[in-house]
Amino acid sequence: IHLVDTDGAYAPDSAVVYDASCIKPFYSVTQISSQNPDGIRQRNLQKKANVTKLHSTPFIWGNIPYSVFYMSCNLDHALYNKLNLTDDEKEKEALVFAKTYRDDIPAFIDFVSRSDFSVIDDYMSSWAFIKQDLHSLERHTNLGICFLQDES
Repeated sequence: IHLVDTDGAYAPDSAVVYDASCIKPFYSVTQISSQNPDGIRQRNLQKKANVTKLHSTPFIWGNIPYSVFYMSCNLDHALYNKLNLTDDEKEKEALVFAKTYRDDIPAFIDFVSRSDFSVIDDYMSSWAFIKQDLHSLERHTNLGICFLQDES
């Protein structure tokens, strides 16, 4: 499996706004603020093309099963419900998260599969969902699908 952040790439261009105070992109569940909104829009076009190719690829190197799953808007948002963390904050949150679930894998699987932000329809439907409206800026993940597939 391959995990990717959506980075709000599927949000409409109108959700990417100019903000002179944003040294790097600033994410909310409704918009991306940036000093360079055209650069973000171009990045989003490229990311959408790349990710569409990836989620439409069932095998790599001939016969190795492949699936890509998303964390939206990013891993920090999906797992911790926090946006725009510093590197230090990311590290602290990751340690807390790892300590919470390292000895309880079933709880982790339940968390990513059965939370209100879990998108666990079939694989292709989960990708159709994240491409709609502002979903790629909101808190969602389809990672639970890979675990539910193992249960069936």
